[in-house]
Amino acid sequence: MKYRITLFERMLSLILALTMTAVMLASGVYVRAADVDTGAVSTAGTDSTAATDSTAGTDSTAATDSTAGTDSTAAADSTAATDSTAATDSTAAGDNGASGSVDISDATEPADTSDESDEDSNPMPTVDHANAACVYNIENDRYIFDKNKDEQIYPASTVKLMTAILAVEAFGEDLDREITATSEALGATSGNNIAIKRDEVLTAEQLLYALICGCANDAANVLAVEIAGSIEGFVVMMNQKARELGAVNTNYMNPTGMHHPAMVTTAADTALIAAEAAKNELIVEMSTVEKYTIEATNKQPQRIIFNKNYYYSSNMEYIYRWSVPRGLNAGYTAEGGYCIATSAARDGLTYIIIVMGARADDKYIYSYTEAADLINWALYAYGYVKVLTTSSMICEVPVKLASKVDYVTLFPSSDIELYLPVDVDLSNDVQISWQLTVDSFTAPVDEGEVGGTLTATYKGESLGSYELITKSSVNRSNILYIVDLARQLVETQQFKTVVVIVVILFVGYIGVSFLLAYNSRQRRSRGRRR
Repeated sequence: MKYRITLFERMLSLILALTMTAVMLASGVYVRAADVDTGAVSTAGTDSTAATDSTAGTDSTAATDSTAGTDSTAAADSTAATDSTAATDSTAAGDNGASGSVDISDATEPADTSDESDEDSNPMPTVDHANAACVYNIENDRYIFDKNKDEQIYPASTVKLMTAILAVEAFGEDLDREITATSEALGATSGNNIAIKRDEVLTAEQLLYALICGCANDAANVLAVEIAGSIEGFVVMMNQKARELGAVNTNYMNPTGMHHPAMVTTAADTALIAAEAAKNELIVEMSTVEKYTIEATNKQPQRIIFNKNYYYSSNMEYIYRWSVPRGLNAGYTAEGGYCIATSAARDGLTYIIIVMGARADDKYIYSYTEAADLINWALYAYGYVKVLTTSSMICEVPVKLASKVDYVTLFPSSDIELYLPVDVDLSNDVQISWQLTVDSFTAPVDEGEVGGTLTATYKGESLGSYELITKSSVNRSNILYIVDLARQLVETQQFKTVVVIVVILFVGYIGVSFLLAYNSRQRRSRGRRR
């Protein structure tokens, strides 16, 4: 009897020990090892010092005490920053959806490249002599100047930009193709022309020069009929192309630009169409020559076509001659006024300049003077400023199951250069904010893993988003990994079910053992009485 009671006690002690172990695992007591260091991950090989160990004696201690929750002030002390350490105001890195902002007050502002020292030497033009105008930067898809850019107006000769785009798409690789002028095409012609005769045979190249350089309406109609079979069919193609380019407020009625009350556009739409034309070197080349010679044809003697854009024309209006603009179209209708669409480039930045509905007097045609003012301003008004580099520490994210660290630091995936005015006030006008896309990482963590995004805005206008990535890899602790697997196992419903079954079986076993022992004692007691 004594022996059996001792066995029962040992088994009970074992069950209690197993139960306590399971409880401790389930509650995560073993998940955090005693020897885990509490500090930001070391970013060896980068220019920014992330303050890996609080014993390192550096001023910029980004170390975060794991007992203090998720307080992570990445790169707090600007006096300890090396190359580019971005100070952030967030104290919640690692929380669900954590976010913050970045101090870029120390970033280098774009240099004002104008030749004058007066800070007002390059004021923004006012464009007083035109109804609408805009300046569009192609590389950054931004309008940097706007006067009624979305107001519907009559397009005048800028319609020929779309005609040229479609014609070059059709014949750009077949410039020697011979095209015969039809009565349908010539019968619809009015306004400026080069006197093309019915059944006259010209090459696609000759017609393109007549259209783009000479703004010839008869050339536009001949090309339209050759491409689409009819002028009406070609107009359908023009409107389809406009929609493709995003010019949703434009409606074409003919290929020439001759006035029609239903034919409208906007300065902004015209900029998008002009930008598409500016991508084609053939259109740019044909629109910037002084003149072009059409050799004698089957119907006409040799003809010389002078450029209708006074920036390039050599037969009249010399006061506007200027080599800075590149193309693209200029013209006039009584209803649409004087219009011009041109481009200019400097330091890798290309601008589309649009002036619509300009006026003229005895002194100037103001489409040219207003466009010139916009070009001179735009080429020197904006530049790039590098606000953050790949070495700029932004924030920290907790790391689970790591062998040496509790947090990993996030950096921009690439240097961040913003396209901004040269006189920008970085402190007040530009904001850089970040947002985590993960609550935490689980080791192992590879270099280059994405943990969040940066967003840059200028006066409320978004300038783009950038990924935040890890710059160092983090190894996994095998011990913590195994314990975590055990913890996950303990938390499963299957494990809990098995434990319940084992407990029930053990209790049943104890109960049966107790009954057997009790019966045995009863039999022995009865035996002694006998």
